[in-house]
Amino acid sequence: MILTKIAPLNNMDPEKLISGVKILARAVGEYLREEQRELRKRDIEMKGTRDYVTYIDKEAEKRLVEGLKKLLPEAGFLTEEETVENEIKAYTWIIDPLDGTTNFVHGDTPFSVSIALMKEKEIILGVVYDPMPDQMYYATARGRAFLNDAPLTLSTQSALENAYIGFGIPYSLDDKGEEILRNAMKQFRRCSFRIKGSAALEICYVAAGVSDTYFHSGLSPWDVAAGTFILQCAGGRCTDFSGRDNFIFGKELVASNGVIHQEIMESIIKGN
Repeated sequence: MILTKIAPLNNMDPEKLISGVKILARAVGEYLREEQRELRKRDIEMKGTRDYVTYIDKEAEKRLVEGLKKLLPEAGFLTEEETVENEIKAYTWIIDPLDGTTNFVHGDTPFSVSIALMKEKEIILGVVYDPMPDQMYYATARGRAFLNDAPLTLSTQSALENAYIGFGIPYSLDDKGEEILRNAMKQFRRCSFRIKGSAALEICYVAAGVSDTYFHSGLSPWDVAAGTFILQCAGGRCTDFSGRDNFIFGKELVASNGVIHQEIMESIIKGN
């Protein structure tokens, strides 16, 4: 990755920019929806065990990059498929053209388009689009988080008992990840656990009050940058497994409605 410093784009307004980002996300989402019907198994490549990529991922990313360059020509990019040189600038797009590729290649859902804009080290805009139900999650500031123009509302679940919990299993499971899964298994009789397969969307489900919390390790910035910003703007909480804020680049995430966060940390992440 190349680190480049440029002068701030003082005239950039997230509120004005977001409409263009939403239009682009929907266009790429429509492309994904159409292409899933035509996808053939021989078009699928393996990046690793359970880690798929297709020509569709790459083409979707190219379309995102092309459109975002028009919206903000001076910005850099962090991308999953590396169709453009990864370069951090004063403003940087962090994008995943197809979050939930495993679901996608098996003809399943959900999958999503995830777009975040980072200013220096701070996310200032997030869009996550689910093309199948046509659901657009987006945010530009605290209190400015929406699903299809309706304000997002967190759940009020305050205890692990009867909680509805999303989680994911990384492609490479380390000792800490295995320990967390064992801790979670001890809670299976107390609450409901679900794996949906798209980290970006599962974080947004917490923001929308569908889920109470979500945890995952082995994540990349493009998996979480947009979703965690949307959740925080909706009033939720995000930390890494140590309770700190290194969840975008630190590969660990606990996302919650806030009120259940401490119990999740104690019972599942730490296993106390």
